[in-house]
Amino acid sequence: MVHWFKRYDSSGVRGPIRDKVGKEVVSRFTTDLKSNATWYTDSNGREMQKRIRNYRPTWKWYDSEPVAGNYYPVPSRIYIRDEDHGVQLTVLTDRAQGGSSLKDGELELMVHRRLFDDDGKGLDEALNEPGQFGDGLIVRGSHYVILDNFNNSTLCHRLLGEKLLLKSQPFISTFPVSPSEWMAKFPTQYSGLARDLPPNVHLLTLERLDHTHHLLRLEHQFQSNEQPYNNTVTVQLADLFTTMKVVDVVELGLGANAALSDIHRLHWNTESHGAKGRYQSAEAKMKSPFIVELKPMEIHTFNITVEYTI
Repeated sequence: MVHWFKRYDSSGVRGPIRDKVGKEVVSRFTTDLKSNATWYTDSNGREMQKRIRNYRPTWKWYDSEPVAGNYYPVPSRIYIRDEDHGVQLTVLTDRAQGGSSLKDGELELMVHRRLFDDDGKGLDEALNEPGQFGDGLIVRGSHYVILDNFNNSTLCHRLLGEKLLLKSQPFISTFPVSPSEWMAKFPTQYSGLARDLPPNVHLLTLERLDHTHHLLRLEHQFQSNEQPYNNTVTVQLADLFTTMKVVDVVELGLGANAALSDIHRLHWNTESHGAKGRYQSAEAKMKSPFIVELKPMEIHTFNITVEYTI
């Protein structure tokens, strides 16, 4: 399978105003893939959620809203798969949107909407944003389209999704010297990491708390069923950084407000009506004081004590 990638840019979609008729503007991608009424959307850029058209796993579907009832949040990506041919169509967004697959082989994303009447769903007002000049908001954005086999698509959308979320910001200023003189006088490339992290590990947080303490989060970017980087990996923290050495590590809960060893989870007995529970201490997840083991989709949070080497 030849990898195919395309970025679609919108020059600007303005909310309707002249005819006073509400409109919902979608971007639709149509293929001949046999997706079997199934598609996937992400949960906050992490685990992919399986969606099935006109179906709910916990209650019987009633077809009162055939379009809206099949729309789901798409924080960063959506895809369909042809299981027989091993082909996946993925679309990444540059902002959260709503999305669906209303027909097999199709994906659609709602890029803009403006309604002049209340829909009677509880908001008690119309979705009518006139914008600064009263002629409707303008939406501009990009869709990144990937067509490839399952493994290549997974690798591409995981890594590309992080780049889109954390893309570099250009700054422009006057240049006092020529580029060659600047590069000869100042370093133009720098990395705070002494070595590359494994491709399935992302440095999520590195925040200075005081002179010797930093908040560090590492995340595994892949799910257990996403090959080829769904393996468990280890990261050595002691010499991970170029300008500081880690001399002590305390693992915290995800919110960084308590040590992991002090967190006690309450497990409820859901098969009885007594609501009885028991407390269980969170298990330490480090193989040694300076080696962390990450399984698919795990996020680990640490308070690290450092000594600066320069």
